[in-house]
Amino acid sequence: MNEDAYCPGCNRSIRLVTTRDHGDAHANLPDGAQLVCLDFGAGCTDGRCPVTGALGLVMGVRLARSHLNDEGFETVTARCCACESVADMEVLDREYVFCPVCETTSRWVALEVDGAERITLTLD
Repeated sequence: MNEDAYCPGCNRSIRLVTTRDHGDAHANLPDGAQLVCLDFGAGCTDGRCPVTGALGLVMGVRLARSHLNDEGFETVTARCCACESVADMEVLDREYVFCPVCETTSRWVALEVDGAERITLTLD
């Protein structure tokens, strides 16, 4: 299912899709098809999505796992604490990133070095 809806949080039209049932959902997401907002962004991370009722972070994880709009995420390069791969982690919010290699979420922090360079670390 693909449809447009009005989002009062964004004050504009957004695109919603329903993903197919993968049957192998991780423990923090339910099995079965899921409603995903393709226009998830930085303003969506606080509280609940006014359209779907899902927590903002959950909607971000759903979109990241669906890979339907990977280019819509800010990325930071870091070593994943779960799979130990160095990857362009998708930023979900100020606290969490998504690893596209192993599809886990991790806490993250960015440290400035010499005022210009930034080192990004994921945390267990």
